[in-house]
Amino acid sequence: MHRFYVFRNGKQEGSTATRDNAIDMIRQYQKLETHPFLRSEFSLIEGEEEFIPYLSQQKLPREKSGMER
Repeated sequence: MHRFYVFRNGKQEGSTATRDNAIDMIRQYQKLETHPFLRSEFSLIEGEEEFIPYLSQQKLPREKSGMER
């Protein structure tokens, strides 16, 4: 799934499906800024989101070693 990730001061604030929605999110955060010296730095990263499932919890059979007893 293609996503746009929004960061404020190096910390992820959220992700959106479109670039326009990500810019809107940044503008909303900027409106909340109250002091010009305390302005945050925003960045946007475009990326691919991939979910990695857990491996099965079943025990795998042991392989016999090449050495016999």
